[in-house]
Amino acid sequence: MDIRSAIHSDAKGIQTLIMSLSHFYLDGKNKALPRWLESNFDLKEMLARIDSPQFENYICEADGKIVAYLSIKEGAHLYHLFVDEQYQGQGLSRTLWEYGKKLASSNEFTLRSSLFAVPVYKQFGFVEDGCVLKKDGVSFQPMVLAG
Repeated sequence: MDIRSAIHSDAKGIQTLIMSLSHFYLDGKNKALPRWLESNFDLKEMLARIDSPQFENYICEADGKIVAYLSIKEGAHLYHLFVDEQYQGQGLSRTLWEYGKKLASSNEFTLRSSLFAVPVYKQFGFVEDGCVLKKDGVSFQPMVLAG
């Protein structure tokens, strides 16, 4: 598998990956993404993140398909980390996280984890930072990793 910085031509593949995993971060099955979250995943926003100096974006490819995506905002906020369902449980999220963390400008990180992903982030050393928050059918756990 190949890890590299994301480029414009990756935006659609990243979007496809993220949307395929929406059932993991919605509070109920068969629920629609709230508009504010859906707009965060649209192609225009993906391209803006890829172009922005505020974000570092990395992908992992297998057989020409994007199977994992990592985005770090301002060197200290884990903005997105998604792994294709077929590749979950194989250490890919850790590999991609360690890759991005080494290149980040901070040793302390924050994130808002889906409830599904909290155990994964705990394995990375993150701890809960406050109560579970909910917005429009999406629950998330603020977390922090101190260097």
